[in-house]
Amino acid sequence: MAASAMKTVLDFAEKAASATATVVGKVLRITGKAAWVVGTTGIVLGVPLIWAMGREQTQLEYESLLEAEQRTLLGL
Repeated sequence: MAASAMKTVLDFAEKAASATATVVGKVLRITGKAAWVVGTTGIVLGVPLIWAMGREQTQLEYESLLEAEQRTLLGL
């Protein structure tokens, strides 16, 4: 009787471990796919945005320099 109960407990534990491993594997795959999508989107949208912001900053600095030069020339 005790051997039968032990076998039942071991079978239950084996099935639970198998189900847990399956769920964990699926969660890891989904998480990996989501991380890839977020990372790729960040690169595709982020790099051009940073580049445009740098260009805008350079343009603003250039305009400020020109204004200062014009004030110097006009004696303001």
